[in-house]
Amino acid sequence: MKKLIEVFFIVLAFIVANAFVYLFWWTLTDSANYIWEPVSAFRQATIEHACNKIFWINYTTWTVVVNLFLIAFLSYQYYTRFSLSLALILVIVHLSSWAIFNPYLAKSYIAIFENQAVSKVFLTEPIKRGGYGAGDLLLEKIRDPSYPQREAGIKALGEIRHEPAAEHLGRILLNDKEPEKIRGNSYIALKSIGTSMSKKYLLLFSQLVLQNDKDREVIRKLEKENEY
Repeated sequence: MKKLIEVFFIVLAFIVANAFVYLFWWTLTDSANYIWEPVSAFRQATIEHACNKIFWINYTTWTVVVNLFLIAFLSYQYYTRFSLSLALILVIVHLSSWAIFNPYLAKSYIAIFENQAVSKVFLTEPIKRGGYGAGDLLLEKIRDPSYPQREAGIKALGEIRHEPAAEHLGRILLNDKEPEKIRGNSYIALKSIGTSMSKKYLLLFSQLVLQNDKDREVIRKLEKENEY
């Protein structure tokens, strides 16, 4: 009877853990998180496809990781070497899955970022979730002055403190042909990144450009709006 109870609780632990993993990623990748108002069928399909890809990659990976962890944990007392071997495999699976799938996740988060319909406050959320991988792709996109999401993209690079973006954002900041809002958001992003490169451009900007009352007013408004 005691053995039966132990088996019951072991099975229950696996069911609960797997259900939690499924519900967590299903909730986090629901396309409704990024569509708050009607959008075109193409945009909706793009977001849904990206969300599905993110869900299956994360759900599959974390299901393997969680189950390996449970097996290793439950078997440690009886099969120590086996348990430690599983723990090592768990680490390898986690690291290798990140290396393999991160480019696909980054592209999916960029697709969501470009097609979402949410309030201005939440525009950068997909990039935050996509992390540095999404930041690398976004950095290439904001080099194009006609990129529709350029302003939000610059802000997102600051929010994830994407250090490789500092040099390009600095060039934008010092380019008086760029729109004021773009330059202002570059200023805010550089302050958030906080590397030696970003500080160099901020110093140059303060010495060469920020003597103009109009520039100071734009920066003041953006700093209040972003409140990093």
